Amino acid sequence: MEYVKNKPVESIDVDEQQNDIDSGRTSFEKSFEEAMKESFDLSGRRSSSYDPNDPDKEYVPPRKLGWFMLFFLMCGYMVGVGVLSIPSAFETLGWVGGVFVLTSAYLITTATGYFLYYMAKRYPTVRSYAAMSRRLWGKPAMYFTATIAYSYFFGLVTSDLLTATLTWKNMLNKYHICTVVFFVISYAMIWITGQARSLFEVSYIVLIAILFILVPIVIVCAKSPSIGNGLGKTYATSDTSFYQGLTASMDIIFAFTGHMIYFEFMAELKNVDDFRISLWLSQTFSYACYLTLAAVAYYYLGHTGKMESPVTLVIKHGPIHYVNDVFLVIHVTITCTIAGNVLSRVVQWTFQPLLVGGLRKFKDTGVANRLWWFLWTGVTYGASFVVAGLIPFFSSFIGIMTSLFSSFLTFMVPSAYYFWEFWHETRWYQKMLPLLCFVVGFLILTLGSYGTFRSLVVAIEHSGKPFSCHRKY
Repeated sequence: MEYVKNKPVESIDVDEQQNDIDSGRTSFEKSFEEAMKESFDLSGRRSSSYDPNDPDKEYVPPRKLGWFMLFFLMCGYMVGVGVLSIPSAFETLGWVGGVFVLTSAYLITTATGYFLYYMAKRYPTVRSYAAMSRRLWGKPAMYFTATIAYSYFFGLVTSDLLTATLTWKNMLNKYHICTVVFFVISYAMIWITGQARSLFEVSYIVLIAILFILVPIVIVCAKSPSIGNGLGKTYATSDTSFYQGLTASMDIIFAFTGHMIYFEFMAELKNVDDFRISLWLSQTFSYACYLTLAAVAYYYLGHTGKMESPVTLVIKHGPIHYVNDVFLVIHVTITCTIAGNVLSRVVQWTFQPLLVGGLRKFKDTGVANRLWWFLWTGVTYGASFVVAGLIPFFSSFIGIMTSLFSSFLTFMVPSAYYFWEFWHETRWYQKMLPLLCFVVGFLILTLGSYGTFRSLVVAIEHSGKPFSCHRKY
């Protein structure tokens, strides 16, 4: 059992010895070690910036991802259960409002994705928001960004666990099985699926997840005309309240919030330049899926009283109802492992050195290393299981996280990175785009919070007890 040991600061060699070591390393190794100076590290372990010979860098997953597999990974991460709420958002906003918010979110999030790409090109081995924040603004910024980013990851994992649980309950509702049983089943499925140790490994099973969300979308589009029965009504604009409009807009914006994992994606990409291809393809594919489903469902089901959120609930009976639920459970279980993989890795890097004094190398595929990963994924998903069961108003809690965290991480942080780093290298008109994206994020942060906090107050009043079989979600 060979572990990577903590190395004291005093292990730094003098300049002459350092030069000898440098001469035997490739330019990539030197770049890697330079970037590791800014690596996110809560456990107090020393990164390879303190000792060029520190084998700690061997823990990092290798660059195996190609643009094609990254495209599927990004689509699986974005085209999730969020797409199923967009039709009801269109019903609230109308054609003009719905298309405007959807198209604006598509264009702005594509731009902020490019901001992250440029930052990754400049610092090719920075692997997270936290690491980039430390690189630019120091440790306080690192801890602040890390707290928000990983809290959001935790919220996504918990939300997926809750979604899978409620889908099980909806599918087997007639058997009157306690909700806690479905929590345990969902937790076990996600834990098993989460044994993929890198995003490259996850990318293969994500192909299944994409298929299993596209099929329900196609089924809903095919069944909407018969369900609506020709009674659908649509409107160009809407006279909805400010609060309802904000809530509907947040449902659309949430479907494009995947940026906080982009550094992790690029860190496993063979050629970082290929990220642009995957970004454009995944954004456009997601936009097409969202717009198609929203347009068809709104046209046939709009203002009939049959529109549901998620829209798959419009199919209430028959074999197709069960097919939709089964596919949704499988999709959520698989996509949960994307955020879960990143979060579990952070948990492992933080706590395992405290227990055994170091980490095993990533390329170690032995039983012991697999068991450690099994343990930390179990702890990570287990914490989500506890939180989802304890907080009776978790759905509204996720809404608050969306307005507070996703706007900050998707719009404001990438814009701030780019603006800060390239301030002296861009003309005045080139600075306007990141400023615009930042302002949009700030508006979402402030205005969106109003609607979600209001819904939270209502949820607290109508929720049941934690871990109760009949609790309201």
